[in-house]
Amino acid sequence: MLDYPFWVNDFDRVKDHRQTHPSVAKIFEQPVAFWYGTKPNKRTSKSDKLEKSLKRLLNRSLPKLPYFVLYNMPGRDMGHYSKGGADSATNYFLFLHEFCRGIKDHKPIIIYEPDALPHSTLMSSQRAEYRKNLIREGINILTEESKALVYVDIGHSNWLNPEEAHELLNYVCNDQVRGFSVNVSNYRSNQESMAWADKICEFNEQYRYVIDTSRNGNGPYGNEWCNPPGRALGIPPTCDTGNDNCDAFLWIKIPGESDGKGNGGPKAGKFWPEMGDELVSNTN
Repeated sequence: MLDYPFWVNDFDRVKDHRQTHPSVAKIFEQPVAFWYGTKPNKRTSKSDKLEKSLKRLLNRSLPKLPYFVLYNMPGRDMGHYSKGGADSATNYFLFLHEFCRGIKDHKPIIIYEPDALPHSTLMSSQRAEYRKNLIREGINILTEESKALVYVDIGHSNWLNPEEAHELLNYVCNDQVRGFSVNVSNYRSNQESMAWADKICEFNEQYRYVIDTSRNGNGPYGNEWCNPPGRALGIPPTCDTGNDNCDAFLWIKIPGESDGKGNGGPKAGKFWPEMGDELVSNTN
């Protein structure tokens, strides 16, 4: 079983929201992911700012460890609510090199590029081939230049069938990849996510996976993925999953952050205290 030294951040990530919605502070009593990527209309940093920031964070957290999400794929989210990412393959690879320098000598969990690989199934064959090759090279950089536990995102149980998921993973992964992530920023239940992920593992006995349980406490709301109502927090981050294939339950999507401008939400990634309050209030 994976034994990960989860770190609960010791600084305020909800700013002034606790004044009007005090319950949202409960979300940050749990270890939640740190996301890294380039915002729309911003160029990928070519300085050592990222490297220094990561080193400061990791020094602060010792002897515990945060866990990270890399979300900087060129053409991210296919130009939808979470669009952005690096403006070229060259800058993307520079970003990864710098990230690896920043986490040097540490062994954090990294969730690699939510939705980037399954999105290739929605592209033309030429664009899909380019995307998958970019992902494969990115993964090679991470596994060659860091000790990170890399989990490549493969979407969720209501998207691909297990064989399709395996074929994509098999194309981009090398032997140093720890496994894959499922349900990132989605609401599928643990039971459904595990059943699907276990079927993917049947194609490769080396696979391990993690599940985003940040907002799946009440399961899905039909097929709605953008700020569905009535949802709840899921099982807090832990490596005690009761399943040898499943390394951890993680809060990858930060509970309370909007999925996008659907169902009355603000822009994707912006903390929405009303949603955070609802997630907490709906959780036992």
